[in-house]
Amino acid sequence: MLVLFIGDDWAEDHHDVEVQDATGRRLAAARLS
Repeated sequence: MLVLFIGDDWAEDHHDVEVQDATGRRLAAARLS
């Protein structure tokens, strides 16, 4: 079974999004305006 964790950190002017696997390894990250 594949387990993914998705986090969203938001601020007034942008959002930071990150996807990690079950071991905590970063798979993807992006900053959205």
